[in-house]
Amino acid sequence: MASTISKACNKIPFELFCRVCEDIYNAKNENKVLILKKFISKCRGSIEKSDNLNIEDTFYPALRLLIPVADKQRGAYGVKEAALGKLYVKILCLAKDSPDAQKLLNFRVPKFSGSTAGDFAETLYWVIRSRFEDNGSVTIADVNQLLDEIAMKHATNESREVEQILQLMLLKLSANEQKWLIRLLLKDMRLGIAHTKILKAYHNDANDLYDVCNDLTKVCKMLNNPSVVLHEISVNLFEPFCPMLSQRCEITDDNKILKTIKNDELFVDIKLDGERFQLHWSKEKNLFKYFSRRGNDYTDTYGCDDVNGILSPILAKQFKSDVKNCILDGEMMCYNTKYKSFSTKAMNIDVKKLRIGNTHQPCFCVFDILYYNDQVITNRPLEERLDILNTIFEPLEGIFVHTTRHKARKNQLMKYLNDAIDNHEEGIVVKDPLSIYKPNSRNSGWYKIKPEYTDGALIELDLLIIGGYYGEGKNRGVVSHFLMGLLEKDGESFKCSAISRVSSGLSIEELADLSRKLFSHWKRINPGVMPPNIEWGKEKPDLWIEPESSVIVQVKATEIMTSHTFKSKITLRFPRIEKVRYDKPWQDCLTVKEFESIIMRTEGKLYNSHTDVTNSSDKIKKSRVTLTVDKKFQGPNTRDINYINNMFEDKEFCVLNNSETMSKSDIEKKILEYGGRVVQNPGNDTFCVLANNIKHTRAHAIKLSGKHSIINTKWILSCFTDNEFLNWTPENVLFLSKEHQLLMDEKFDQYGDSYTELATVETLRHAMDRVELDEDLVNSEVDAFLEFQNELFNEEQCFKIFEKFQVYFDDLNLENLPVRNFHTNTVLEMLIFKFNGGKVCKNIDNNTTHVVIHSSNKNNTNKYQTMKRDRNQAFEIVDENWITQKIKW
Repeated sequence: MASTISKACNKIPFELFCRVCEDIYNAKNENKVLILKKFISKCRGSIEKSDNLNIEDTFYPALRLLIPVADKQRGAYGVKEAALGKLYVKILCLAKDSPDAQKLLNFRVPKFSGSTAGDFAETLYWVIRSRFEDNGSVTIADVNQLLDEIAMKHATNESREVEQILQLMLLKLSANEQKWLIRLLLKDMRLGIAHTKILKAYHNDANDLYDVCNDLTKVCKMLNNPSVVLHEISVNLFEPFCPMLSQRCEITDDNKILKTIKNDELFVDIKLDGERFQLHWSKEKNLFKYFSRRGNDYTDTYGCDDVNGILSPILAKQFKSDVKNCILDGEMMCYNTKYKSFSTKAMNIDVKKLRIGNTHQPCFCVFDILYYNDQVITNRPLEERLDILNTIFEPLEGIFVHTTRHKARKNQLMKYLNDAIDNHEEGIVVKDPLSIYKPNSRNSGWYKIKPEYTDGALIELDLLIIGGYYGEGKNRGVVSHFLMGLLEKDGESFKCSAISRVSSGLSIEELADLSRKLFSHWKRINPGVMPPNIEWGKEKPDLWIEPESSVIVQVKATEIMTSHTFKSKITLRFPRIEKVRYDKPWQDCLTVKEFESIIMRTEGKLYNSHTDVTNSSDKIKKSRVTLTVDKKFQGPNTRDINYINNMFEDKEFCVLNNSETMSKSDIEKKILEYGGRVVQNPGNDTFCVLANNIKHTRAHAIKLSGKHSIINTKWILSCFTDNEFLNWTPENVLFLSKEHQLLMDEKFDQYGDSYTELATVETLRHAMDRVELDEDLVNSEVDAFLEFQNELFNEEQCFKIFEKFQVYFDDLNLENLPVRNFHTNTVLEMLIFKFNGGKVCKNIDNNTTHVVIHSSNKNNTNKYQTMKRDRNQAFEIVDENWITQKIKW
């Protein structure tokens, strides 16, 4: 029985849900969970009973929106960023070449979308925020109904209907609501909180239950009462669950296997390169169910009974007569009927689209059984489960088979790995015969061993970066994937041929260093135009780079494979980056001829397959050495830190020396109290270096590297005093890195005068002190400012108060104007005079109309009085105030 509160979840305004998401998105660390728990406690349904509870009366309507990727009840939407961008350009009636349209259509490119690059929903929000009303009127129920309609239309290939539904709905939503609806459609909420934490906030046992059933409706029904503890979770027929996983292991680390597997014998399965599937079947109900590793239902594809589908009618005939029902765990593979072998994922074949009888057909390879004749058998040892599995069905070649399995001794592992490589297999899976089946566990007695996990066993290839791809998530707007190429020389000419795409292997710091190195050399690809000296085939990157500006990276891979994606018709299997070779010139990368010789020598295997690396008894243990750091380089003692606020959160500082009023350690301690981090040597994540002057030895060395900004320590003392993070101003700066210089140039001119802040006496004095005048400013034959006026105002001059005046300035050497402190003499007045159309005379002549003598120095007044009497054309003698009064300042 549901209470009135229980109905509230479905009726919650979507605008409120979006505000909660926004709060979670902007909150820090543990505060995210607190906000979420508060929201759940207000919206959770009745906790009196969970039996026969209407799912709409639980938290399910909101939970499925919070973690859309975990909601298996709704199918795919078929809506991606590119289609949404075009739809919004159409809805907003934007010209395709307008800045807003370019932001939407090129949201991954920082040049167009700026700081929101890679986040389509955020980019969209800033485009539409002023175009829609502040508050929408739809509820969570309305949004769920909308998403159901879109998923249904997509399933029936009615893409135009999807566009119409979206267009009508978007007009009812505010800009913020549209941002979060887009994230729902993309199934990427970007809340900064893992779905496991969201489930745990709902119930402590929610993750365990979801790992087994992959069903949010079951989680919300069974765990609706937060005080109920789920003591036992069982595998149920026709309900999906997360399968047991294998632990990654290096063959050289054989002690890990030896310690956990007690028996001398173990099972060795050939590792399959397909898609993990579980098959549920009942003879009595004549019902099949197929679930993927993530719990997605593909029964419609393979068939729900012995009549329908591409696979079930065949499998139904293979089960033994005494089998009533079962759940099988296995891998759905692509079987090549011509060569009678399995194809790999690298061939870009989707096993869910294959048909029986074609050259490539689906084949279900079984390696475990979890449910047999109405009994869950996950708690039985693996060897017992396999004995049962061997009696379940009659194998049918290329359609329904057992995984290739060997019973081996521990010292035979390398032999089976070598055999797998020789047979072009992905690797092996080692299993403990006594292991029980634990859903979603990776540490329960199964170990996967691939050759690329084993250091020293792979051949290293020096390849050249010729293209780049923008990343997702944390790497949005950053080139994080690379297209690798081989060099082909022909006399003086050359070209680079693409061979593989690679992304893994680099740490965050190494990727950041490489990005900085290549940043200024990336070039956009023009449609239909192949860059000079580069060939890549179907695999087109987002950006390309000239070979002369690129770098070599050292890549490891397991073998060479056939591929129609690249121009060379071959590619690398399981490539990963070992290191970036800044020490090698680009011409030293691997050539096509050298690569062909490797293929001939290794027969396509890049693995030293017959090297015995199992004997680890000869390893030399290195004694540990305790290192100590000089006291002056040690950080502050963190035991007595009193947290004040998070003013410096996510910012890292390097303090070089004491200030006039605080010691180095006191400054560092204060930074920690304001939520910042302190290092003794600047690194890739360092926000800035703090120093008293640029002449400090370490500060000078850091300046020469050009990687870090150096800021006067007085700046951070001002932050401490004001209890507020203050933006840098030019007077704070000792040196700026390129990135920070670009930001500074957006706010201040070359003399340090702000474009947006009102000037004060001090800031103006500081700006004037930085001005450096040259002859071109005063003595150019063609006045640059007059040229500017002509261009801006045609012949109608607006700055012409002194247009008819020609003035000589006393005691002002135009050949050698002062650089500093010129605001104390008539240089400033001279500039104002010129700015307003006047002409400056180098000497007094018949055209001179005025002589300006500064009021602080009138020694030459009598001289000019005499000159005035002797002239036919008299001039006036004035002081600097005449200029300011003339323009009524």
